[in-house]
Amino acid sequence: MKKSINTKHTLFYLFTALLVLSCSKEEEDLPELINEEEVITNVKLVLSASGLDTQTIDWAVDQTNSQTITLKKNTAYEVNISFLDQSNPSDIEDITEEVEEEADEHQVFYEFSDLSISYASSTNDTKDSNGNPVYLKSVWTASSLGSGTVRAFLIHEPTTKTSSSRDGFGGETDVAIDIPITVID
Repeated sequence: MKKSINTKHTLFYLFTALLVLSCSKEEEDLPELINEEEVITNVKLVLSASGLDTQTIDWAVDQTNSQTITLKKNTAYEVNISFLDQSNPSDIEDITEEVEEEADEHQVFYEFSDLSISYASSTNDTKDSNGNPVYLKSVWTASSLGSGTVRAFLIHEPTTKTSSSRDGFGGETDVAIDIPITVID
């Protein structure tokens, strides 16, 4: 007696075996996950100067904000910037900690328009492995009166850390915000 091979059943078993084998890759065969960018919903700046009230600017990245920074001319301000994920109010994440841990891959840059304001790294600023400041803690000094804007950037994987323009740093912009700024006498 001759047994006939059922083609339908054979194809079904062959297909099932291939499917099981292709889905059972070892974890080590899977590609390494790339570190995804963190969600940043708020940028917070705390500005303090000797003998003056501390200013706190909590800037929601995707909302209309009405806060303004006010500086006194020829006064040095300690400026601390932090990056927060407040998308879940019961679990606020301070992204600044990751920026500090990954100092080689991050750079804060400030761009002032319509005002003469200099900034330098604070003595307690985070530095990367080459000793370059990240500018999470900086000192700002305004030398002229007026109004303008400060654009604060968090740059991811800059190609250099010594530029004087945003384009010169390369890399990706994790966040950029524009805050009105006024310098008074």
